[in-house]
This record gives sequence, structure tokens and C-alpha cells, in this order.
Amino acid sequence: MPLAQIYVPQGALTLDQRRAMIKGVTDVIATVEKLPPSARPYVTVLINEVADGGWGVAGHGYTLSEIPE
Repeated sequence: MPLAQIYVPQGALTLDQRRAMIKGVTDVIATVEKLPPSARPYVTVLINEVADGGWGVAGHGYTLSEIPE
């Protein structure tokens, strides 16, 4: 069954935001793949938090406070 992995900077999301993201991603996968309701329990979403300073763009590592909103 589907597995979605999402990477975010450590501390960027609250527990409620992570739960909302997991539900939303599950909903999208179920809709796009036209999964029956019985298949929803098999959709897996993993939110991986990248350590502060480990988020890099264009050769520069950023801390959470340096990432523009």
C-alpha cells in the first residue's frame, strides 16, 4: 500500500499540525488512487524531522529560525 514520506525542519510543526498533515495526505492518496475505505488503514505517512541546521538549499545549511516563512 502507499507510503508517503515528508521532510520538515525539526520543530516546524506542532503535534496538531503533524496530525492534520497525516490526515490530509492520507485523504489525498485515497482520493487519487481511488482506494476503497477498507484500504485507508494501509496508507502510511511518515513525517521526518530534519535536525536544526541540517536543512540545506543551494549549498547553505539553515536553522529553523533562518528559513523564511
